[in-house]
Amino acid sequence: MTTQRDRAFAFGMRMRRAGHILEGMKRAPVIVHPPCTGGRRVTLYGQDLGRALRRGDVAAYLRRAGFPTAEFTWDDTRLIEWRDGGPDVWSTP
Repeated sequence: MTTQRDRAFAFGMRMRRAGHILEGMKRAPVIVHPPCTGGRRVTLYGQDLGRALRRGDVAAYLRRAGFPTAEFTWDDTRLIEWRDGGPDVWSTP
C-alpha cells in the first residue's frame, strides 16, 4: 500500500532528477504551516509529509523526499515558506 509520504518522496525524487527543485519555481515547494497542537504540518508540493516538532523533523522529511539538506539554509525562501513564525517557532502563542 502506497502512503502519501511515499508519493511525496517519489515526486520529490523525480523533481530532483529532472533538475527542477529550485529552478523556475514561483512558490516554495516546502510549506511549514502555522504552529498548532501536535507540531507544524509540513507539505511538499501540496502533499502532507507529517507534523514536525522541531527543525530536525523538517530536515528528515526533506532528506526522505530527496532534497539535499546540506545545501540550504533555513531562511531560504526559494525552498521553504514558514507560515506564522520562522524556524524557531514551534508552539502556539
